Amino acid sequence: MRLRLAEILFTSAAIFLSGRANAQAQRNNPALGAQRFMEYCASCHGADGYGGDKGPSLVDPANTANRSDADLFRIVRDGTRRGMPPFAQIGEANIEALVQFVRQLAGKVSPGEAKEEPAVTGDVDAGRALYFGKAQCSNCHLMRGNGGFIARNLTNYGRTRSAETIMQAITNPDNPLVPSSQIVTVKTMTGATITGVLRNEDAFSLQVQTEDGRFHLLQRSDVKDVQYTGRSLMPRDIASKLSPKELNDIVSFLIAESRSPHTADANAQ
Repeated sequence: MRLRLAEILFTSAAIFLSGRANAQAQRNNPALGAQRFMEYCASCHGADGYGGDKGPSLVDPANTANRSDADLFRIVRDGTRRGMPPFAQIGEANIEALVQFVRQLAGKVSPGEAKEEPAVTGDVDAGRALYFGKAQCSNCHLMRGNGGFIARNLTNYGRTRSAETIMQAITNPDNPLVPSSQIVTVKTMTGATITGVLRNEDAFSLQVQTEDGRFHLLQRSDVKDVQYTGRSLMPRDIASKLSPKELNDIVSFLIAESRSPHTADANAQ
């Protein structure tokens, strides 16, 4: 009997320790953190964590490096008064994996550490002409109040991103694909077809923005079929249409324009 009890206690302890080890491994899994970030965070904070139209930069030391892991955990779990929803429903292991991934995105910048500004190596004026002309960036993106608005505002885009990061976003735009930028084609029960950017979806509805800027809120019961393209509006062949110099000029324009003294005025519009 005593031997049987010892076996039970040993097995229980082994299961408990194995569970703790698995949970710890899950929390420290970079792939899990990246996956959960794309699912729950990227649509507001950007796929690279540098912020978007809906959420602040998570790379900014004021938002990440100056906070403890416990603070970041509470923010994700409970949300904020500024509008961030709580994510307690995804579980502690996923939240901790997210916190560690955000630390990784921020490069573990120490409090007060200044990040080096990206260098401008191209022709800014030529980049401006390309942005509003041949490259057609302004068809979708706003820059200081000028351009389209179906894609993100690029007024501040180059302020904290490196030239390499910006180049990657231009030449390989859907790696990774931000969920709220995916193009879909929706067929309704009445026979209508709507193609646009999938801004939001849940079990009951879809919100699609078409290129004219209009938002279409569709109930699932009114939808016959949804085709997911797995890509955004960004052209995937831009590197074959522009020379390396032209691409560098656009990158330089984005970086230089983000430092313009008029940027703050544009953001207030």
